[in-house]
Amino acid sequence: MKGSGLLRHPGVIFGGFLALTLLSIMNSAYSYLLGSIKEELTLSYTESGALMSAYFMGYTLGQIPWGLLADRFGSRRVMTLSVLGVSSATALFGVGVDFNGLMAAQFLAGLLGAGVFVPSVRLIAGWYEARERGTALGLLNVGGSIGLIVVTWASPLLALAYGWRLSIIIQGAAGAACAFIVWSSLRDGTISRGVSGKAVFTALRQRSFWVLAAAQFIRLGSYYTFLAWLPLLLKEDYGLDVVLVGTAMSLFNVAGMVSNPAGGVLADRIGEKRVLIGSFLLLAVNVFAFTALPGGTLLFVASFLLGWLINFVRSPAFTIIPRLFGAETAGSLSGFHNTFASLGALVLPLLLGVVKDATASYDIGWAALSTMMIVGGALMAVIKVQVD
Repeated sequence: MKGSGLLRHPGVIFGGFLALTLLSIMNSAYSYLLGSIKEELTLSYTESGALMSAYFMGYTLGQIPWGLLADRFGSRRVMTLSVLGVSSATALFGVGVDFNGLMAAQFLAGLLGAGVFVPSVRLIAGWYEARERGTALGLLNVGGSIGLIVVTWASPLLALAYGWRLSIIIQGAAGAACAFIVWSSLRDGTISRGVSGKAVFTALRQRSFWVLAAAQFIRLGSYYTFLAWLPLLLKEDYGLDVVLVGTAMSLFNVAGMVSNPAGGVLADRIGEKRVLIGSFLLLAVNVFAFTALPGGTLLFVASFLLGWLINFVRSPAFTIIPRLFGAETAGSLSGFHNTFASLGALVLPLLLGVVKDATASYDIGWAALSTMMIVGGALMAVIKVQVD
């Protein structure tokens, strides 16, 4: 490889960064307006949770196909089309007139948006060496955190001025316009000539493949449970107004902006496995704290730590894949693993809504998430990683 340092491929970093920024805005644009949507359409808590699950039903179905396409045709085409698709579907959500219409738009957004993150793993694997991938992917993931910071304020402020529908339409239209910038910035590295079936089946026979799949289910399921329900928990259980809820969620997202690359850097130094085990166990304590916190400043500290830890594991959870199974099929195998992650994002937010309807409390759901984090840490301990 020519040059040195992660920024020797600036277009790769910027294009991937922007694509992940836009994806985060699109898949969270509605969640900060959920109170208004719920009120206007008289949705139950279960139906409100189902909106997030509809997105991830489509997102789950799209993972493997988009990953295969990235390995075959390159990440540039796939990521650009995905940004354009998810942005258009987000704008469509804004014109939905009933629950079924919103569910359909969310499903379409998820299906079309599934072609951003997994191809970005393939993109990094094609340009950077194993010892650099955690840091490089972490830099791209900062875009996801910045997108969440932008949407934390953009969605409610636009809604205050124009209503929730136009707020979402504006964000979708802006994302579609930015798809051209993604296309102009990205370039593909090594592109495989199709996915080796033998390589995929070899991975499927390994215990590490399924352990990672379970850990991904817990990781992303918990992450989107936090995004979907933490704002409502802070409002309903702790009585925070919209500004304080926005402040808490901003802390959550600012923490992620820093911890995404930090997790990658540490993983490049001490190994993905150690980072994943430690982060899962600390998350268990952090999540359980929300069942016992009295309120006040501790809420903001806990929100910051939650954002730090759940984002700290993102890069290591994917850079461990090419380390275990090879770079050439990184897109395909990341697609398989992100399918399990997306199943978690589909199931866990919905289950918390069901638990809330059944018990009139978030505590049981939060305690269950904490237990899952402990299980995730224990699972990661059995993986055997060959250090370069």
